[in-house]
Amino acid sequence: MNRTRIVAMLVVAAAALVVVTGATAKKPALSATPVFKLNLKPSQEVPPIKSLKADAVGSVTFDLERSGAGAITSGEVIFYFNYSFPGAVTINGLHIHQGAKGSNGPVVVSSGVSSIADADGKGNVTTVMTLTGASSAVLQAILDNPRGYYVNLHTGANPTGALREQMHNPKKR
Repeated sequence: MNRTRIVAMLVVAAAALVVVTGATAKKPALSATPVFKLNLKPSQEVPPIKSLKADAVGSVTFDLERSGAGAITSGEVIFYFNYSFPGAVTINGLHIHQGAKGSNGPVVVSSGVSSIADADGKGNVTTVMTLTGASSAVLQAILDNPRGYYVNLHTGANPTGALREQMHNPKKR
């Protein structure tokens, strides 16, 4: 009789653990600073740019403020990229666009970069944009479906986009 009770108690404890673990695993991340690490490449552009030997490695970080209920109320978007082009370049845009892999879409978050002339084609772009109000909904939409958005670096030679990567699940900091 004792052995049967012990087995029954273990089964109940295991079931409770599964329920608790399952509930925790499905809870959405409420990290205050999700970081999207990205490697922008010309081959990811639509259509791909095969002749350009360039890249940009870096991140987009959301530094978020949330309400007591967890809703995003405001935040900063920090763009940080080291880029490398084969020669002189003018960077005239760095944005988050809405669009699935293989398609182009509208800008939803701009870095504010409008023109950076670089004589040797190697450098860094770092900008911070503060977003509030309706823009907070855009940040939540990106967190809910990061694969539906991409980061794009535009140049004078490629004004519709030179380097791109689709966003993916962020790292938490």
